[in-house]
Amino acid sequence: MDRIKFWNKFVLRFLEIFAAPYSVLRKIYPQLTILSIVVYVIALVFVYYQHLDWISAIYAAVNVITTVGLYAPDINTMPSNEKLFLTVLILFTVGLFASMVQSLIGTLVNKNTWIDARARWRGQHMINHIVLIGNAESIVSAARKLQQLGRDYVVLTSSKILYEELIGDNVILGDPKEENNLISAGVEKASAAIIAMDDDSETLLVTLRVQKLNPPLKVVTMVKDISMVDIMKTAGADVVIPYEDIMGRMLAFASLSNSFAGIIYSSREREYSIGVFDVKKGIKLKDLPPKVIPIAILRDGHLDPYFDKETEVKPGESLFVLGDPSAFKEVEKLLS
Repeated sequence: MDRIKFWNKFVLRFLEIFAAPYSVLRKIYPQLTILSIVVYVIALVFVYYQHLDWISAIYAAVNVITTVGLYAPDINTMPSNEKLFLTVLILFTVGLFASMVQSLIGTLVNKNTWIDARARWRGQHMINHIVLIGNAESIVSAARKLQQLGRDYVVLTSSKILYEELIGDNVILGDPKEENNLISAGVEKASAAIIAMDDDSETLLVTLRVQKLNPPLKVVTMVKDISMVDIMKTAGADVVIPYEDIMGRMLAFASLSNSFAGIIYSSREREYSIGVFDVKKGIKLKDLPPKVIPIAILRDGHLDPYFDKETEVKPGESLFVLGDPSAFKEVEKLLS
C-alpha cells in the first residue's frame, strides 16, 4: 500500500478522532463570543461598583445571566447607576441567553453537525482523492462506483436529498459555488474533480473556481446542453459529457438492436459502440460487416482476445464487437 493511500485510509481516520470534533467549535464560535462579551460587561459592573475580584465578578455575572440568583448584593446599598446598568443588562441577557443555549445545545446534539465537521476535516487533509461536486443524481452513482473501486473521494453537495442518501464522513453539505466549501472538500490537494450541477451555468461557475484553486486538477463535467461542451473545455474541463445527448443516442441505438452495450466514443461526426451478441449460428469472423470489428469472444466463461479473421465463433459463445451501431442488426441476423 502506497503512502498516500495509507494516509487517507488509516492515519486520517485515527487523527480525526481527536481533531475533527473541534471543528464544531467553528459553528458555535459566534454564540460563544457574544456570550463571553456579555459576561465580561456584567462582571465589569460588579468589579467597579461592588469591588469584587474578577473570579467573583464572573461568578456573579453568570448568576445574573442564568437567573440562578446565588449571588445578589444588598439592593439598599447598591448605587443607582449600578441598578440601572444591571436592569438593562438583565432584560437584554435573559432572552439572549435562552436562545443561545438552545442554539448551542441544538448544534452539539445534532448528529449531522458532527458528521459534517468530520467530513470537512477529512477533506482538507486528504491527498490525491477525487472530489464529486454537484446536486445531480449521477453524483450518487459515481460515488458508489468509486467506493466499489476502492478510491478515496469526498462529495460536496447542497442537495439535502443527496446528502441524506450518501451521508457519511466523506460527504459535505454546502454550496459548491462557495470557495470555502470547495477548500473544505480538499480541491487544492485532489487528483480529479467530477462536477454535475443542476444547471449548466452553475457547472461552468464551479469549474472556473475549481480551476482557480487547483489548475493541474483533472476536471470531468456533465452538461445538459450539448452547445456547452466547447465552453466547458475553454473553462478548463478535461472531459465534458453531454448527458442528455448521449442518453438520447443510447436509447435510439438500443431500440435498433438488443445487442447494443454502450457508447465508447461519441462525436457529432461518428459513433463507436460496443455490441455483445449471443451466437446461435456459427460463422467466421471474416464474414462480419465491414463497419464492425471483433474485440473478444466469450468461451466457457472466459474472454478470449486471441483470434484471426478465419476464426469461427460457435453456438453457445458470445461475440463482442466494436463499431458503428447501425450495423449491429446485420450482425444479429448473421449469428441467429
